[in-house]
Amino acid sequence: MVDSRLFYTLHPVSRSLLGLALLSLATATHSLTYGLLLISVSATLLRAVENSWSRVRRSFGLLRWFVIPILVLHLFFSPGELIFPGWPLPLTWEGLQLGVTLSVHLVAIFFAALVLFLSLSRSEWLALLLSLPSVGRGLITYLILISPLRNSVSELLQALKLQWQQRRSWMQLPHMLVSAFSSVLAVAAEQSQQIWLRWPASKSMLAGPENSTSVLSQGASLACLVIALLGVGVAWQMS
Repeated sequence: MVDSRLFYTLHPVSRSLLGLALLSLATATHSLTYGLLLISVSATLLRAVENSWSRVRRSFGLLRWFVIPILVLHLFFSPGELIFPGWPLPLTWEGLQLGVTLSVHLVAIFFAALVLFLSLSRSEWLALLLSLPSVGRGLITYLILISPLRNSVSELLQALKLQWQQRRSWMQLPHMLVSAFSSVLAVAAEQSQQIWLRWPASKSMLAGPENSTSVLSQGASLACLVIALLGVGVAWQMS
């Protein structure tokens, strides 16, 4: 299995184009076979990038809330040949086929979008956002604030969750929600003050480690770029 460190030694353009090619193919194709193939490729790439199947498992757990209603609605309301003619429920083969095809199409797009999102590291995404000519300079404060604020809010919500599990009082729920909202605002104000006090050091937080390049990584980047361009071309022809 490919290690994530090897993946990020590839050139960012090659990685991002590979993710874009997968997303383009997933959007353009409506074939069940190609959709399943793209899901397999995207899930394998996610496993290679993160060295774990945890994100893939969590994604399938989330997608079931979209897939199940799609299947049920198409099974019940699509006209066609009945699967069980004697049943009072009008389940049709055409509805089953259409529901499965649309579900696979949705899952393929979702996983391809995940690959595109993870094709660049956090520092590369930040550098890309900061390079935007019109909004880059205005985003720098918010980008620096995101990471510490996310950690602080996560700890705060975890503490509130423990309090809720201990009390289980629905009468106290509105007060807890208001308290959570005001606490988040207070934490955000404190984090903003800390960033302002150490502003030069805070700006350096956006800089990520430089990727080491070698002849092997350059060759792999070139191969990845060629595959990505072929994928985009195929998606263009299919659309």
